[in-house]
Amino acid sequence: MKYVIRSQIEPATHHRGAFYAASKCSTLFGLILILLVSQVLIASSPDESQAATTTQQTTATDEISFPDDFMVNIKTAYGAKGDGITDDTAAIQRALDDKRVENGQPIHSDYYGRPKALYFPPGTYLVQDTLQWVGCCVALQGAGSSESIIKLKDGAIGFNNPDEPKPIIKTPKGNMSFRQNIWDMRFDTGKNNAGAVGLDYIANNTGSIRNVTITSGDGKGKIGLDMSRAWPGPLLIKNVRINGFDYGIYTKHAEYGPTLENITLINQKITGIFNEGNTLAIRNMQSTNSVPAITSTKDWASLIVLNSRLIGGASDVSAIESEGRVYTRNVIAEGYQSVVKLQDTVVPGKQQNEYVSDTIYSLFESPQRSLNLPIKETPTYHDDDMSNWGKFTTKHYGDTSSLQELLNSGKSTIYFPFGGYFSYNERAVTVPASVKRIVGFSSVVNGDAKGENGGGIRFIVEENATEPLIIEQFGYGIKVEHKSARPIAIKHGAFQYTAAPNAGDLYIEDVVMGNFRMQASQNVWARQYNNESKGTKIVNNGGNLWILGLKTERPDTVIETTSGGKTELLGTLIYPSRAFSDEEQQNAAFVNRDSSMSLIYSTSSYCDNCAYAIQVEETRDGQTRKLMSSEFPGRMPLYVGYKEADVQNSAPSVSITSPADGTTHTTGEKITITAEATDSDGNVTSVAFFAGDNQLGEDTVAPYCLVWRDTTAGTYALTAEASDNSGLSTTSAVVGIHVKGQSAEPIGDQQVFLPLIRQGNGTDSIDADGCV
Repeated sequence: MKYVIRSQIEPATHHRGAFYAASKCSTLFGLILILLVSQVLIASSPDESQAATTTQQTTATDEISFPDDFMVNIKTAYGAKGDGITDDTAAIQRALDDKRVENGQPIHSDYYGRPKALYFPPGTYLVQDTLQWVGCCVALQGAGSSESIIKLKDGAIGFNNPDEPKPIIKTPKGNMSFRQNIWDMRFDTGKNNAGAVGLDYIANNTGSIRNVTITSGDGKGKIGLDMSRAWPGPLLIKNVRINGFDYGIYTKHAEYGPTLENITLINQKITGIFNEGNTLAIRNMQSTNSVPAITSTKDWASLIVLNSRLIGGASDVSAIESEGRVYTRNVIAEGYQSVVKLQDTVVPGKQQNEYVSDTIYSLFESPQRSLNLPIKETPTYHDDDMSNWGKFTTKHYGDTSSLQELLNSGKSTIYFPFGGYFSYNERAVTVPASVKRIVGFSSVVNGDAKGENGGGIRFIVEENATEPLIIEQFGYGIKVEHKSARPIAIKHGAFQYTAAPNAGDLYIEDVVMGNFRMQASQNVWARQYNNESKGTKIVNNGGNLWILGLKTERPDTVIETTSGGKTELLGTLIYPSRAFSDEEQQNAAFVNRDSSMSLIYSTSSYCDNCAYAIQVEETRDGQTRKLMSSEFPGRMPLYVGYKEADVQNSAPSVSITSPADGTTHTTGEKITITAEATDSDGNVTSVAFFAGDNQLGEDTVAPYCLVWRDTTAGTYALTAEASDNSGLSTTSAVVGIHVKGQSAEPIGDQQVFLPLIRQGNGTDSIDADGCV
């Protein structure tokens, strides 16, 4: 079993994970690969005790292990070779067409049936034509982006004309292209394919590209990731690296708001991301380009860009050039003339703590800035030891009798081999603390409206534990009842969720999920959350709610925040989808009752009476005010509704994440020291690194790290000190390391050195691996 703690610390309360903590402390070309490891990944604030400890960290080239029967194997079932020589086009297309296409005609083109899950074992799968399919619900699963590679033949016929782009992979058209997932793979467009597109991708409501590299063998090619067909999103693009092409990512249309997180773009020729009118929520983007990192056209376009580092550029180019609305927070541009150019106006500044291109809306006196709530990364767990996996088996279709016994078996991972399951009556089972992950591998659990509670499976989590429980990859049919303080992460699929008063933290990622009520003091972090249920979508009853990418339908209240709760919404689309009744016209999109809110979002409507009349209703100290749609431009640049006194100033938190306490190193070895730092009510301005009382150096840009060179023998007490914009500082716990000589045990002398300071303006001297 391999464990590592991954969390991400961002300036001003945001936690950056191992993906970006490693991005400056390894070569830029290794950014995404670091994520593709089989580990327990538990993200948390640096001031909290961690449940897991690091025992081993895998390398970027490690193969992700799976049980033999978890999905359909593209090699054994369909004859693909994956040897980098044989043309695998026909074999892969046969797998995609199986039970869906006959004699070249779709036999099951509906968007609801016949899910498909294909596993690509390690290998290079050579293709020479576009791979595509009909219908919803296809999962392509690799063994890691350095292991499972689909490569376009060099000089492939039809791929050489940039004016007629042609993709390697093409998903079905929107807007009912549900549950299209591509995970842990690499796509290589080869050489001499100037018109090639890596992925032409559409997904709706739920669907993701995760842990994927898209690269051009010679830097040429039209687009890495193309989302220009109607209608992209809601969908999640996470842990994706694109190298080469004219455009790294291309998206257009006004709907439905893609969410992007942990994106690396390198060596694009025209722009990193080209956005033609859509609403994008972007967090943790790293761009190394001489052209703009983001170009956004159309005045209705909306960009939200958080915690990003945009490197390269030119003195007459801005990192983000936009004709529409822009919101940035903790964005650094190195080498560009500025972070943002809005239409023809260059907005001064190469580092922006927070920038809003339009009017900030408030109904009561409020600080003119976002809440900037602390962020935790979504936990991920993968156990490489297959003996710790428990397989759910049935005696017949509709049998779920063995599930509770399996959960109680002591296995860390419970898996449903890909397929369709059935439970006429609801099967309620309890999940013990020994279970870390329940994974469906794109399976569905059918129920029956006539059965008890509509059938399906209900997982009841009532045993307390500090390690989170991951429930993921179920098309539908799973209900989660959260009755303990144990954190839960719900990912990839459609779920129902309820929380008891003592429920612990909740992570939501790439899901369709019905309405739910947050409990007092509960923390919820949501990434790409789609809700089309009737009634108020979320009631935040005194908790902390952070959302990156929300899409809703129906003319009901989206979020009601009460009992002193805090809600921060960062995109994307509020879409009532039908006309309001007279009664429904009284529904405000957002309700704030003596609590705290900051909101950024867009709206769409396509018929008379299809828009909210009231955008925000806020009650403060007995007085109620309303922001009417007539006062609203259709794209909310930022709404703030909270009292300064409700957000008290606190000192930053900081912890050293590498090296681990008690590790031994060798003299002369370069030791990379990384730290996580966050500030819940402002910005981390610097992190200084110390060995004993001697300052090694200082980093002012997250992720915070330093390379300690030319070490001598001794025992050292390492600490990190974080300072914030209010002048408060915090020192981390001590991490002790031992440096031994080449041929003898060292004596505990401390090394003397000169401090190094790196400023975040791109003019300083930085080591090749990105650390000072």
